[in-house]
Amino acid sequence: MAMRHPVSGAPLRGLLRYWELKLLSLVIAFTLWLFVVGGEKGEIVLSARVEYLNVPSGLMLAGPAPDTVDVQVQGSRSALRRLTSDDFRAQVNVARVGAGDALVALHPDQVLGPRDVTVLRVSPARLRLTLEPVATAEVRVVPQLTGSPEPGYRVARVSVAPPTVEVRGPRSEVASRPRVQTSPIDISGVRGPITRRAELIPAPGAVRLTTRRSVDVTVEVREEPDTHAGRGAR
Repeated sequence: MAMRHPVSGAPLRGLLRYWELKLLSLVIAFTLWLFVVGGEKGEIVLSARVEYLNVPSGLMLAGPAPDTVDVQVQGSRSALRRLTSDDFRAQVNVARVGAGDALVALHPDQVLGPRDVTVLRVSPARLRLTLEPVATAEVRVVPQLTGSPEPGYRVARVSVAPPTVEVRGPRSEVASRPRVQTSPIDISGVRGPITRRAELIPAPGAVRLTTRRSVDVTVEVREEPDTHAGRGAR
């Protein structure tokens, strides 16, 4: 019968010997790997909101002025992964721009963002702007009615208080918008006069309401004349 020899514990003891140093070496190697991977440079393109600064007194931006631009950003990959468009603002100084059309240059150093990344390029690098004199005007309020009164009733009169409101904006846009509408007023099933507070809908573009944001709209609903009864009485 063959004799069994006891299994030596030397390999296991060799594996466990200096385990603290081996674990420390593993941690250091992993940390260095993270540092190398995270420190690699990369580039991404994000959009940045445009801020127009120092608009000359008495002038306003008119027309479709760009509100965002694309920025090419360089930094470590770990830093780039944290970025969003909200981290950047492109500031355009128009203090020396006069009334009329103009091309304004936009450079990377005009883009504000996190310090651990670099803005390489901005697109477009030139912005086409139009500045116009500021104008104010009283414009008519036009109520919007939706739905229909109760059958047999009709809208006899609609009044608005106040009937006009003041707006402010670039001169050409104010001149092209002689009215402002209210939010819809539902008169479905109405059988008598009603008064509703209605919000004013801002005009598109740069024209803005100066004071009032709402008006009172009175709709007079009256019963239709009984035409059938009138023909029978003849």
